[in-house]
Amino acid sequence: MPAPGVSKTPAEFADGPCRILTQTMARHSNLQKHVLSLFKQFLRAAKDKPGFLPRVQEEFRKNAKIPRSDVMHIEFLLRRGQRQLEQLKDSHTKQMGTFTKSSSDVKE
Repeated sequence: MPAPGVSKTPAEFADGPCRILTQTMARHSNLQKHVLSLFKQFLRAAKDKPGFLPRVQEEFRKNAKIPRSDVMHIEFLLRRGQRQLEQLKDSHTKQMGTFTKSSSDVKE
């Protein structure tokens, strides 16, 4: 019997929105957990170095569009990210460079 002023018993609440939420939340694969862990490590390392945080966020957002089924590419980027993280953690690292293709570099 529900308490005065309560329309449902605790057992009836188990079928409510909380149960639906836990059923719809998917578990992360091990690869996803590694990527999330790497992202958190990058955020921690980048906060002490000015200008690095936006670049880290941009890179992860860009690569978030890679399909989950492309495991080889994700694993490659994960290994590359781990090497880059070690460089970022190095106390001698002061700035980050990137390679970009200019319009003159593209062969037609």
